[in-house]
Amino acid sequence: MKNLVACLSLSLLSTSVIAAALMKVAVLDFDLDEGEDEPGLDYLVEAARQIDIELELIPLPEARASRLLELNLLDGEAFPYDFPSRKSDNMLKIDVPIESSKLWIWVPQDQNCVAHPDQLSNFKPVGLNGIPYFNIFYQLSEVGFEKVSSPKLMVEMLRRGRADYFAASKRSVEFIYSAQERQQIKPCFDQHFIEITSYFYLNKKHQAIAELLEQELLEVVNSHPDDDDD
Repeated sequence: MKNLVACLSLSLLSTSVIAAALMKVAVLDFDLDEGEDEPGLDYLVEAARQIDIELELIPLPEARASRLLELNLLDGEAFPYDFPSRKSDNMLKIDVPIESSKLWIWVPQDQNCVAHPDQLSNFKPVGLNGIPYFNIFYQLSEVGFEKVSSPKLMVEMLRRGRADYFAASKRSVEFIYSAQERQQIKPCFDQHFIEITSYFYLNKKHQAIAELLEQELLEVVNSHPDDDDD
């Protein structure tokens, strides 16, 4: 009987260890280029593996991920971009940038560019449903904004004159649009308008491993070439 109890205890302990080593992480794609390889995600998986943690990566929209985190049903979020409107009361920011995106202003090819970025408030942006960084541009506008369901519709909105511009990285535009579609738009200004940086956020219930994970992630990121978006 004692041997049986011992075996059961060992079995339960093993199960507990395995469960503790598995973390469910929401993967939030906040850029237009959904489906493109994300090296930052590889860095995160590698860093977690170094401390014997396996990540179960679950693609989720931000709103649903936030609800699941509040219910302690998720252990973290990957790829949330860090900007002022983002709240993370129930999460710890692992302070190692894993991806950056430089957002340019894109207008119709036959349209004159805005003379200065400060004048964007007088122009109507179009954004994509489900991508929070477009809120930056909605809030800038004093003339309203448009939302559409696909990146290709953003170009169509510009072509029809129903919106004046959208914001995206050059890499996203290159990845998403065909050569014909790219000929219909052009970037404005001599440089990007804003750069947003992506981090990993850990559920506060895992505070005990936050510092160690941050150290490992920093080592992994530093061991790879710069993958920032142009």
